[in-house]
Amino acid sequence: QLEFLIPMEPALAEGPTEKSWDLVTGYGALARAADPLLFRGEADLTRPDDLATLIYTSGTTGEPKGTMLSHANISANTEACLKVITLSPSDVSLCFLPLSHIFERMAGLYTMVAAGVTTAFARSIETVAEDASEVRPTVMTAVPRFYEKVRMRVLENARSQPLLRRGIFYWALGEGLRKARAHLAWRRPFAPLAPLADRLVGAKVRARMGGRLRMGFSGGAALHPMVIEFFIAMGIPIIEGYGLTETSPVITLTPLGRERAGSVGPPIPGAEVRIGPAGEILTRSPYVMLGYWHNEEATREALRDGWFHTGDVGFLDSDGYLHITDRLKDLLVTAGGKNVAPQPIEARLKASKWVTEAMLIGDHRPYIVALLVPNFERLEGLARRNGWPFASRGELLAHPEILGIVQRRMDRLNETLAPFEQIKRFALLDQEMTQEGGELTPTLKVRRRVVRERHAGLIESLYASPPTPANGGGATTRTPEPEEI
Repeated sequence: QLEFLIPMEPALAEGPTEKSWDLVTGYGALARAADPLLFRGEADLTRPDDLATLIYTSGTTGEPKGTMLSHANISANTEACLKVITLSPSDVSLCFLPLSHIFERMAGLYTMVAAGVTTAFARSIETVAEDASEVRPTVMTAVPRFYEKVRMRVLENARSQPLLRRGIFYWALGEGLRKARAHLAWRRPFAPLAPLADRLVGAKVRARMGGRLRMGFSGGAALHPMVIEFFIAMGIPIIEGYGLTETSPVITLTPLGRERAGSVGPPIPGAEVRIGPAGEILTRSPYVMLGYWHNEEATREALRDGWFHTGDVGFLDSDGYLHITDRLKDLLVTAGGKNVAPQPIEARLKASKWVTEAMLIGDHRPYIVALLVPNFERLEGLARRNGWPFASRGELLAHPEILGIVQRRMDRLNETLAPFEQIKRFALLDQEMTQEGGELTPTLKVRRRVVRERHAGLIESLYASPPTPANGGGATTRTPEPEEI
């Protein structure tokens, strides 16, 4: 039962169940003055298996559950990660993700403190670029959407440059990508002009992020291979890992210099991973939670026969690297009995410069449809340059030329998919998904249940009549402009 609310900012008036942060710290000051050794005495009574924190799961597929993590869970996970990745007191980290999430708390705070890294906190997500210029971090933790946006902004800036500068950029990017792909294939690249390309482009991109960034960590969701290739080409390797709140969180972690696109690395020391029925990833280790707070049924369901059932689907390759296919609960089973993994398809949709978010629908349905959040800034700019009139986002998204651009992107994607995976219809949403609106988690993952409920009527309209053979998205016959690619 909740006893007190303690806001970090003065958001609530004090009352029987509300205590201000200043009041609570004042209690601490009085207690320390009365007994300077009180805190140390309490700390000495703490045992490794005692409950250290309650962190609630993101609730992407159901109700959030309170995960109980012990001191031993967190400290052992931190020590294991530092056996894979080398950090030192000479490093500086920039922290900007919410500490209420286990990824930033462990990777961005606990691990950095354990290694003696200097940690700076960005003033807000909007000031990260400005703060990076001041702090000049050497390491950074972020979610895939952050890296995707950085890549997109660099490419958009390049497209706006004069012809000569644009040509130099794309030549240098090509040299960097050639080197990156060899790196990801674990072979020595033949790229004699790569140092020159790096001076012309890579060094300038790094300068925008402070000039000293030697690696970034990515977690919370899958990172598209083209994003990994781009950052390696810019001289910033991105280290991917995998884990859950229930595993403190890291299960696998990619060693620096042994990155592999599409994989989240091998298990960290002390973690065992095996693939269970239906391809589900199972793990056991000292990092697995004590259980769910006041939820014995969910605890029994997750912890069976000594193994934690992650709910994720994947496989281990011949080198022991783990590859994530999808969430077990997210798998779409069509009315025809075909299994469709939405996340890989959604990631390819989001790789387009026209789409910022995508969610597939199709469970127990005759075919797959998609809800898309477009890149409004880019579409509005395109419409203005071409003189396409619009008075609102709704009018913009209903414009035949805009629908045609998205349809052609969909057609190219569908050509690479099995017939039962193909997206037969799509809808463009006129509002972005946000954390404040409840559609996204703190790590920017889509809360599918919330989105389905909010757009139930729109989803039903996509199934109101059979799709046309061409996908039914309103394609036009105009030849695509180069910028549509």
